[in-house]
Amino acid sequence: MKNLLSNAMAVIRAEIHAYICWLRNVKSLLFFMTLWPYLMAGLLLGLGSIIGSLEEYKARMGVVNPIFYLIASGGVMVSSIAIIDSVVGSALEHRWLGTLPYIASSPPGMVLVITLGPIPRSLISCFITLTSVMPAAIYFEGLMGSAKIFLLLMIIYLAMIPLIGLSIILAGLTLLAGEETNIASFLTPFMLLVSGVFYPQTILPWILRVIAAYIPVSYVVEAAKLMAAYHIPPLKALLTLSGIILGLAVIYNAISIPGVAGIGRVVMRRGIHE
Repeated sequence: MKNLLSNAMAVIRAEIHAYICWLRNVKSLLFFMTLWPYLMAGLLLGLGSIIGSLEEYKARMGVVNPIFYLIASGGVMVSSIAIIDSVVGSALEHRWLGTLPYIASSPPGMVLVITLGPIPRSLISCFITLTSVMPAAIYFEGLMGSAKIFLLLMIIYLAMIPLIGLSIILAGLTLLAGEETNIASFLTPFMLLVSGVFYPQTILPWILRVIAAYIPVSYVVEAAKLMAAYHIPPLKALLTLSGIILGLAVIYNAISIPGVAGIGRVVMRRGIHE
């Protein structure tokens, strides 16, 4: 047990150090992480003004402050993509570099590296993205807006648990496929499509709405809608959404963690030249 905790802390410390160094060396990344939610909201407001009115969008989405919602949902979208990419991208990078067999045979093992490695990067990137929209939230909603963004950040952190499990499944499929194609590059926009980040899910076919029920991002988006629809967010509804997210976490992690161990054995058999 002591060795397990030691290895887990070593993985987390290494990832924190690596990500901070990456942000220092690629300062443009930090800039665009803070700017991206505003760019998305501005693009959608511009396109929306061409094809429809803001009042119609408010009615269809069921929100009172559509600009606050667009900015907040933009932060949700960027954070969700960052979580998925950090898991799948890390696994692919190790395979491209030929270090995957060494990760599998290292003292921490593939389970700890794949499951715990993305957590520091995801925590930091989500914090940067969501806090970047805090000034806009305060402008439109006052101090309550900052409280809503903080609450949304906590829900995104909660959704990280099933998202990382889902991302591990995607990473496993990518590694087992043995191709350079990133499966998540297709599934990530698909998940954002069906989760209804910027439009109501009611316009989707019923089969896509069923799929959306199993995607954690859908419930984070629903939380953002509730915060944009009420001056004081309904805590009971938010707790219900949090409970569903935890249920998905149990499902995805029950599949992903044993799956990582199996993938590690496959990687060891294939060897460094795979």
